[in-house]
Amino acid sequence: MCDKKIDIRAADRSDCKDVYAWRFDIVSRTMSFNSNIPSYEEHFQWFNSSLNNTDRKMYIGEIASTKIGVCRFDHDSKSEVVEVSININPKCRGRGYGKRLLTSSIRAFQEVYKGEFLAKIKPENLASLKIFKSVGFQEISFKQDMIVLVKYDQNIKFKEVDQNDTEVLFELLKQRVHSISHIRTPTWDEHETFVKANPYRYWAIILKDDCPIGTFYLQDNNSVGLNINEPTLYLVSQVLTNIRTKFEPLGEKKSMVPPYFYVNASCGNEKLGQLLIKCGVNPIQISYKV
Repeated sequence: MCDKKIDIRAADRSDCKDVYAWRFDIVSRTMSFNSNIPSYEEHFQWFNSSLNNTDRKMYIGEIASTKIGVCRFDHDSKSEVVEVSININPKCRGRGYGKRLLTSSIRAFQEVYKGEFLAKIKPENLASLKIFKSVGFQEISFKQDMIVLVKYDQNIKFKEVDQNDTEVLFELLKQRVHSISHIRTPTWDEHETFVKANPYRYWAIILKDDCPIGTFYLQDNNSVGLNINEPTLYLVSQVLTNIRTKFEPLGEKKSMVPPYFYVNASCGNEKLGQLLIKCGVNPIQISYKV
């Protein structure tokens, strides 16, 4: 059976009992973030609601008449991110079906939606981590109880700012939609003076396929400025990963400098806020202009 093609189809009401049985399995419950055991009536309501939810898609993988497992996609319209999860039929575990089910389901989902994929997995769930990483998901956040992974094919690089970048930075500045630090766009002379002074601890241009698409900077109070007109999960996660990998927060100064990096974001840039949360960054405060 291992070499036979896995057929992918949309879940329907006939799958309700099978998905409930897989969900009830002790291994599935242990690896789930919600280990509560719903009654069948509760599951039935959830399942039917899921089938009617336009932001959720569920696919069943089959080989001949055997159901291999289910793959679920939950679309967050605010961040435009799709969270992916899979659950294998306990009778089919250990046969190498997980990767094939995930790959085929993503392919089927992408026929109706193009976007970025995110997965949240418990650190002890080594089987799922292996499956998701094998199809191109990259780890972006590791916490004691959760690993966050994303999948997106882009070539992202970072270039530290120097005075030769003044013109590029000015073009990016003129394109900026959301701003915290200024009301009007600075003049060229003001901008040139600012770049020469470079008041930041670190300042970089974000390049996608060698094309400048934004900037980020670190300040001496451990704040991070992130300026991307069209932020995506992958872009934001790559900036955060770069910061975590290359830099350490400066020493804490009570009531002045916290012992961690934090990102400032415009209240109007709701999407960026949602993406930061998806990346495992917790909101800590809202600032109000007086």
